[in-house]
Amino acid sequence: QASNLCTYIARGNVALSVLMTTATTIGAIFMTPLLCKALLGAVVPVDAAGIAFSTIQVVLAPIAVGMLTNKFFPNFVKKILPFAPVVGVVSTCLLVASAVAQVAEPILNAGWGLQIPVLLLHLVGGLVGYALPRMTGFSEVSSRTMAIETSMKSSAFGFLLAKLHFGQYTARIPSAVSVVWMALTGSLLAVTWRFIPVKDE
Repeated sequence: QASNLCTYIARGNVALSVLMTTATTIGAIFMTPLLCKALLGAVVPVDAAGIAFSTIQVVLAPIAVGMLTNKFFPNFVKKILPFAPVVGVVSTCLLVASAVAQVAEPILNAGWGLQIPVLLLHLVGGLVGYALPRMTGFSEVSSRTMAIETSMKSSAFGFLLAKLHFGQYTARIPSAVSVVWMALTGSLLAVTWRFIPVKDE
């Protein structure tokens, strides 16, 4: 997940980041149809089993493989760890390019009327994700981690779910736009905080 990578680059709490990613991904299986019903006023047909299987394949399985590899093959992990951020950044760029390319024309036609709300979604998520934990007594490192997590909810995963499980082509467009702003805001936070040391608390 891109948020886990950005947390690592920002020297945040990676364990907390992975935990939040796992929890929110599992929660999305149940919350997606509930939110559709609440916000759209009608039950939107959702293949819950298909979404669950996709979630396991795309998110939970890689996390499990990473944790098990770190536990049973720590020396191997230490050897590849210096290259992991570069691989992650390149992979994220390819995911962004792929998502945008598939719906490039509708994105251009939508204009700033679509761009601005999506950008605000990620910016406000990051600001609230940082400010609220700080106001309630969490450490700077944990607050930075939560800010990255809330500003980078997996748009690429949302795009994949829309492509696989929602029939309408236009369902992919907001997620494709979101992928770009998610990557930009998360990367900006990660690079900024990497060079701002955390004071002893």
